[in-house]
Amino acid sequence: MNPLSPKQSAQIATHVYTVKDAVMSSKGGVEDEAARLGLSNSFDFSNLQMASGTSGAVFRTRTGFAYAVHGVGGRQGEMLLAFRGTDTFADAMTDANAGLQRGPSTWPVHAGFNETFKSLRNDLDSFMRGRNPSTVHCVGHSLGGALATLAADHLSELGVAGIKLYTFGSPRTGVAGFARHLSGKLGADNIHRVYHSADPVSMVPIFPFSHVPVTGNVCMIPWKGAQISPDAHRMTSYLPSIGDASWRGLYRNPEPPLDREIDIWLESASYGPTMFSAATLWMISKAMQYLLKKAANIVIGSAITIGVTVLDQIAGILVQGAQICKDISDSVRALIVKIFKFLGRAVPATIEVTTFFLRWVLDLLARAVVDMARQAMHLVIRS
Repeated sequence: MNPLSPKQSAQIATHVYTVKDAVMSSKGGVEDEAARLGLSNSFDFSNLQMASGTSGAVFRTRTGFAYAVHGVGGRQGEMLLAFRGTDTFADAMTDANAGLQRGPSTWPVHAGFNETFKSLRNDLDSFMRGRNPSTVHCVGHSLGGALATLAADHLSELGVAGIKLYTFGSPRTGVAGFARHLSGKLGADNIHRVYHSADPVSMVPIFPFSHVPVTGNVCMIPWKGAQISPDAHRMTSYLPSIGDASWRGLYRNPEPPLDREIDIWLESASYGPTMFSAATLWMISKAMQYLLKKAANIVIGSAITIGVTVLDQIAGILVQGAQICKDISDSVRALIVKIFKFLGRAVPATIEVTTFFLRWVLDLLARAVVDMARQAMHLVIRS
């Protein structure tokens, strides 16, 4: 049950993009490219099976999204499931659609990702029918990382053993409960998450969505410069960053800030250039999580649920907490200042912590981050 190497899994995450047009034409190009990359030494691409799915919020387009191949040689008895990322505008629309649905294990997940996964689930089940692989490798980049994550969740619910998950520049797929559940189900050692520090797609959707694994084998690769960069999302950027490194050599998971560190950061809200800084967005997310936990301790019925938009629920919980506790009220005001500075907008002279105003501020933040993620997706389209 040896994992794929970082280089091999990154090559697979790149190679799977060849299935988009092959579903409608020939598999020959997919097989030839696999041979060129040396992937045919580990997996049998001559018997490759493809899956097609639909994506897009309004104009739903059916294209190739995944393939399944069986192991050969030292990987005899294993299976590889590879999922492609975003390379059509229809997919980009899906990525920006951040409602909630119940995923395979019933935990709330991103509705757009889940709809795309459900459209290829029958093909996935067909791949697995009558098979009992010793190991199933689930690999994907961008939206493909989210689909690989949902596939791993689905297979684990079916009782499939030996699941290993590898994602590159993946968005957050589900809420924190989903991330904890899947991390525990698969085991942290069987999940490898790779992301550039400035990759905007790995920053969406914003809290309460969370990455898998919660802790463990996370590979944060520093990016040149402090600002968020759409170019950091390309697989052509990930491949040289990874090189021939081992997983142990890549592991780097930033420690979450302590509560007191978040308080100090919020208290310094009026200082420092923070516009479109990757580090600032990371701290905004951590501060939002911290304040929601504080508010949840004093607000009745504060759990994030399906049926109401996520931003409405976040705004409602924080405002209720601010009405009860002055410390929370002051911290929410400071967070609003941080958000305005991150967006490069003038800070209002007076900040009233109302549900309407906070919902508007959170919407500004969400739209800005999604727009940056969309730019990164369009770079993938053109590359």
